[in-house]
Amino acid sequence: MDNEFFKLLFKVIPTGIVLVDENGNVQAINPEGSKMFCVEPLKDGDHYRGGDLFRCVNAKNGCGVATACQDCILRANAMLAIKGQSVSRQKGKFCVIQDNEVKQFILQVTASPLVYKQNTLALLIIEDISLVTELSGLIPICSSCHSIRDDKGDWVSIAKFLQEHSEAELTHDYCPKCSKELLNSRAKVAVAKNA
Repeated sequence: MDNEFFKLLFKVIPTGIVLVDENGNVQAINPEGSKMFCVEPLKDGDHYRGGDLFRCVNAKNGCGVATACQDCILRANAMLAIKGQSVSRQKGKFCVIQDNEVKQFILQVTASPLVYKQNTLALLIIEDISLVTELSGLIPICSSCHSIRDDKGDWVSIAKFLQEHSEAELTHDYCPKCSKELLNSRAKVAVAKNA
């Protein structure tokens, strides 16, 4: 197989492919990666840091500068590959600015080291799994206690189900009805203690 075959292969792979050097500079991006992040294909000699190229929300002062950059799904996988880890695969959030709005991706990133002309690069395969991680379909829920029956047939709390089946982060609060009931029950306990 000749060089032209590999150029064609890089061009037609139906998922985002990015080559990153040890400084976090994108050396190449395939058409599907360009389409995913709404960026122009790189020209020969173009080198952008990943967050700058993709317009990451944390790259206001440059890619790799913000505290949040330490947890970046793309940076973390690229650096693991460059340090020699054979293959890493992680899922995480990545937020960019597109059309003057913040767009959040849920990405599955697979990285592998690639040594070329004595330079170690990170080969990143980037899949947008945002739609896959959304809940859909019928979810059996108990009419009385509101537990949910999972795929294994076990009944679990709504909170546990959402944590296991979505990217949602839960916080706890009281709705107005429960808040009123809680205050009334505490008031009754206080009256009973004072009687």
